[in-house]
Amino acid sequence: MRYVRVALRTDEPAFHPVEHRLATEPDLRRRAIHAVEELADGTLVLVGEVDGDRDRYRELLADVDAVREFAVADDGSGVAYSRVEPTPLAERILRRQRESPVVVVPPIEYAADGAQLVTLVGREADLAGAAGAVPDELDVELVSTGPYRPDRDGLLADLTERQREVVATAVRLGYYENPREATHEDIAAELGVEPGTVGKHLRIAESKVFSRVLG
Repeated sequence: MRYVRVALRTDEPAFHPVEHRLATEPDLRRRAIHAVEELADGTLVLVGEVDGDRDRYRELLADVDAVREFAVADDGSGVAYSRVEPTPLAERILRRQRESPVVVVPPIEYAADGAQLVTLVGREADLAGAAGAVPDELDVELVSTGPYRPDRDGLLADLTERQREVVATAVRLGYYENPREATHEDIAAELGVEPGTVGKHLRIAESKVFSRVLG
């Protein structure tokens, strides 16, 4: 079983009719879509997460006719439930998803540039064929791929297999202890690579992890 993590970009709202309006709001930032379900009447129910002004978020949801109903949590989490009429692109995405053996594993997260980060899981042959089923309106960029293990989701989701290996070795040898118990040279000797290669992989991995934490 393998996973593919891709960044999707489009000029159209993909899953939620207020997506693009949220993108232009200075006091709001899209974080993730945690669940998407299609109801028998053709509407979609979504659980999403947004950082920022919750009152402004409510105003945006109330101002769009395609949003049938919604509820924004009052606990400061920025989590919201909404039932919406699907966008034309969402209808095409969901139709192709129903025909595909590939599974979309939530959440769908938002990168700093607004791209939607989607994790797909399935057999290698099915994942290879999934690219041909993407609607033309979506620009697809490969972020990472490798064997799928649920315990590797979360902060390390965007790391390549080699970056994971270097980070795991660094942790095991005590590189992140205080005081530090290992050097780039120690990690390089363990992996059979050059110290400069270790430094490069660690810098890229740390950048990816901190980008996910800090947005």
